[in-house]
Amino acid sequence: MLFLISKITLILIIVISVTLILALVFILFKMIHKERKVKIDDNFMTTMLNSLGGIDNIKSYSVENARVKFELVNVSLANLDALKELSPKGVFVSNNSVKTLFKYESSDIVKNLSKIKKYEKDRIFCRHGIEHLLDVARIGCIYLAEY
Repeated sequence: MLFLISKITLILIIVISVTLILALVFILFKMIHKERKVKIDDNFMTTMLNSLGGIDNIKSYSVENARVKFELVNVSLANLDALKELSPKGVFVSNNSVKTLFKYESSDIVKNLSKIKKYEKDRIFCRHGIEHLLDVARIGCIYLAEY
């Protein structure tokens, strides 16, 4: 009887040990192969939006086969050469549709565009870019310095 209890205890210890080792290997594997998300640079988003003719020129956007698809109001407002500099894989244009693959995750770009669109919706001031903001600030400083 004593031999039987020891055998059961030994088997139980082996099963628990193997389970713990497998759990450790699984956790280490997940930690090593954890996908590291790259934060999208604000400068990239600004350049991309300016290249597309501004946020108001974008009718809709979505992810199609890992690419970002933009439906534009007016394609002639888009600077496709500047957009090609942002996209190492090229830019595909057909009618009012622009498809491209950026160095960032396409779903993250679409999420950022949704945030920007939401913030821009209720904006009461002009919808120009940061360059315009700085130009107006410079003019304001010059104007105040003269008086």
